[in-house]
Amino acid sequence: PAAEKDSTHMGAELSTARVSRLTALGFDVASVRAALEACDGDVDRAEQHLRQERARRETAARGGGDGGAEEIGRAVNSVLREQRPWSEFGERFLWPEHPRERMLTNLVYYRANYLILCVAATLVAMLLVPQLLFTAGLVAMTFGGAVALGNTPVPHIGPLQLEQRLSLATVPAAWLLNSSGCAGALLRLAAVCGGMVLAHALLRARSLSSRWRYLHEQFKGQG
Repeated sequence: PAAEKDSTHMGAELSTARVSRLTALGFDVASVRAALEACDGDVDRAEQHLRQERARRETAARGGGDGGAEEIGRAVNSVLREQRPWSEFGERFLWPEHPRERMLTNLVYYRANYLILCVAATLVAMLLVPQLLFTAGLVAMTFGGAVALGNTPVPHIGPLQLEQRLSLATVPAAWLLNSSGCAGALLRLAAVCGGMVLAHALLRARSLSSRWRYLHEQFKGQG
């Protein structure tokens, strides 16, 4: 009984130490205890969980939500806003004297056009191959579920970041693609899209605007 009493006392002291460590970071006791319980007493994972919850609440207070879907939407919109006129996209094709510089410049300057072109090619391929359309829907649901999971704690792991959830979603997505027999069609589609993009980026002569944009991106990356 004495040994059991000492063990209980040590457990209580350890639990108190964990709570004190987390409350010292500005978290309330109730949230700390709930986080420790959700993370099986792992104080490091509980701290990560509490910080993510705090960030989620701050995002929600600013008018956001979980941040996953909004973050992806903002990234896509920021690219699409840079779309160049299609008349400009299809003019002045010359053999390059400096292939590497031209490709890098055009890949940065016309990236929104390339994205739209690849999406259009994907939609055409899915319409021509109904099985690919069905499989793409299942894959989209898989990644959509990963985004919608938000900061919900995973048992024995805790909450996951958006990048971690999307990485885990690639496992069932790859299994779906392999089981459906659409892997070959997707590889051909990727080859077509990649070929179109690289051919245009290599042969489209650079303009002053595209060179300036490329230099601006380089300076921004260095900063």
